[in-house]
Amino acid sequence: MAGRPSPDRIVAALPFVGKKEGVKAEEPPLEVRVIVARKRQVPIAFTYTGTIIAQQDATLQARVTGNVTERPFEPGGHVKKGQVLFRIDPRPFEVALQTAKSQASQAQAQLTFAQAEVDRTESLADKGYATEQRFQQLQSNRTSAVAQVQGAEAAIARQNLNLDYAIVNAPFDGRASLSTINPGDLVIENQTQLVSVVQLDPIDIQMALSSEDSEAIRAAMKDGSVIVAVLDAEGKTVREASIYQLDNRFDPRTARRLVRALMPNTDERFLPGQFVRAKIQTGTKDRLLVPTVSLDAQLAQQIVYVVDGNGTVQQRPVTTGDAHGDDTAILDGLSDGDRVVVDHLQDMRQNLKVVVRPDADAGQEGKAGHAVNGPG
Repeated sequence: MAGRPSPDRIVAALPFVGKKEGVKAEEPPLEVRVIVARKRQVPIAFTYTGTIIAQQDATLQARVTGNVTERPFEPGGHVKKGQVLFRIDPRPFEVALQTAKSQASQAQAQLTFAQAEVDRTESLADKGYATEQRFQQLQSNRTSAVAQVQGAEAAIARQNLNLDYAIVNAPFDGRASLSTINPGDLVIENQTQLVSVVQLDPIDIQMALSSEDSEAIRAAMKDGSVIVAVLDAEGKTVREASIYQLDNRFDPRTARRLVRALMPNTDERFLPGQFVRAKIQTGTKDRLLVPTVSLDAQLAQQIVYVVDGNGTVQQRPVTTGDAHGDDTAILDGLSDGDRVVVDHLQDMRQNLKVVVRPDADAGQEGKAGHAVNGPG
């Protein structure tokens, strides 16, 4: 048709039509590192949040009313058993003690006289020179005098006790709390809190265990002590304790049983009321381990990449268990002896051809769970 180019000429004019693409050079297989998955013994353990509890914790209150005359200790510092913490003005109690002693002397004199009257009247009554009524009255007077002596002796004991209470001593070795009570302050009997003292070394960790874990601990304690590892924020053990007390019941509201573990605390790193992560170990078991860095995920499924004998990558969905250091236990989906890729995970896919580094099998054989540093 005049004025129009033919279709053949249009096709020939296109630069990408009618020409063959250059053959792209085939990329060499990716070189990867692997470990050989092996079973190893790992601890049977479970982790709880524990509370630090002092074995001895006393809040000291004023047991007499008076003005503080002395505070011979440093608030927040260490104290020894029997150390004087506060002195309360003893003078009112000393005066009261002298009064009680004088009343006791007076009561004793009255008792002596009443006893003499009874002795004298008793012989007269036997001869008929005194009436029975008179004799009974004198016996009553003697009984009253005895009661007065006893009351006076009790008053003396009370004032001696007040003098003892006027000196406040530390009940045990420990650390004192901060105190706002200063010399000159008025303290009220059984109302004013003076200071608290806690024992910090050793110290307890208290945990509330499920019935299953409680039974595991009870069984393990028959064969020896059960160790509790106190963990830091990174999950590393910073201190060890030993379980030594189990409560005698479960709390019906929580279905939990309290246990306590004793822990050395010479550096006083742990204080009462503090929360800690504690891992309780009751034994060991065999688990298939792989480095945690070898785990990948697709949606919610954990997977690993296994290299078969032909150098082909196989994607394996796995069920993971607890972490053990840099390793993770595999509960299902992997077999003992499988070669697991530990680097270049972002490049892995099903049926990808790879080359295992020559030293990988030899270097990792029997060391499943070894930390691997790779770009993946």
